[in-house]
Amino acid sequence: MESVSIIIPVLNKLEMTEKCINHIIKFNTKSIYEIIVFDNGSTDKTQEVLSNSKDIVYIRSNENLGLSKAYNNAAKLSKYNILCFMHNDVFVYEENWIDRIRSFISQTPNAGIVGLYGAKKMRKDGSFRGKTIIHAKKDSPSIKRPFENVAVVDGLFIAAKKNIFEKIEGFNEEFSIHFYDKDISMRALKNGFNNYVLNIPFEHITASTRKEIAGEDKIRGEAQKRFIEIWGKLMPVDVSTRKEKILYMLMRTYR
Repeated sequence: MESVSIIIPVLNKLEMTEKCINHIIKFNTKSIYEIIVFDNGSTDKTQEVLSNSKDIVYIRSNENLGLSKAYNNAAKLSKYNILCFMHNDVFVYEENWIDRIRSFISQTPNAGIVGLYGAKKMRKDGSFRGKTIIHAKKDSPSIKRPFENVAVVDGLFIAAKKNIFEKIEGFNEEFSIHFYDKDISMRALKNGFNNYVLNIPFEHITASTRKEIAGEDKIRGEAQKRFIEIWGKLMPVDVSTRKEKILYMLMRTYR
């Protein structure tokens, strides 16, 4: 059936998760969808509360598998043909935005990875080129059109057709919490698809869970090194138009 399976990985932060779920339900009264919460071994009351919820499909691991493995495992159990992977601290502010995502992906045959934040250019070190960042943040959007072609989509919100997700072999589980989004975006590009950012307003309460991860800087550094080993020969990646490249150059010259 053509609809959306929303997959949310969680580790504790029950209050944030409940707020996220309620926000999705509030803004999507006319949409057909499912919410799958993958619990990465929470030790608070997440299991007690969410395992009894009628609004979601609750899946639990007794250990923290990381984002990529949690996403891949949940995707195998999804029942709809469009997958939406989002953090529990992302809140989207458009009525029936699920239908907007479904409609865009269904009507755009070459759509690979679709999201709400990304960049037209990625540097050789795997970082975003600042002037090319495209997003629809609620209070300060940089996007003007209904959608923009980008090189890479940020992992705070990622959507794709299930058959495309399977074709590019899902998330690379080597990247547990960092660079998984850039890696899957690159594999979409390598397979001939285009990645997009949509003009749908959202709010992100940044890294509410990652702040508690021990040794996160080391994990990020190791992930960056591995990402460059895999994709270094193809970077930098830039999908900016000629007009945009000239504009970026002028902005850099006269700033």
